[in-house]
Amino acid sequence: MKNVYIVEDDSKNMKLFRAILNKFPEVSLFTGEEGDSGLELIKNGNPDLIILDIRLPKINGIEICKELRKIERFQHVPIIAVTAYAMKGDEERILAAGFDEYIEKPIRVKKFKETINRYLSEK
Repeated sequence: MKNVYIVEDDSKNMKLFRAILNKFPEVSLFTGEEGDSGLELIKNGNPDLIILDIRLPKINGIEICKELRKIERFQHVPIIAVTAYAMKGDEERILAAGFDEYIEKPIRVKKFKETINRYLSEK
């Protein structure tokens, strides 16, 4: 069983992510809607993959990623940024914060599935 943690405050995006991830066999989903509670959810869990929105209430996705990367057991857990930030330099800035992957919104479902599959099959 693979544990996938998603922190996303937009209910439509969360619904889409759930629909896509529920098609993967052997996946348990854990979700949060705010940065601070999402960070605690992840810290108290055992993720195989983390998907973070960048713009979140309370603590943004970049801060969550930086915080997790300071903790040894999260240093090699793949973290995917899913964000509407798509201006020049945003991808580089986000990846430099410690993310493994950058996916811009609105997501392209096929690419999103392929990315998720790649990370879930690596472990």
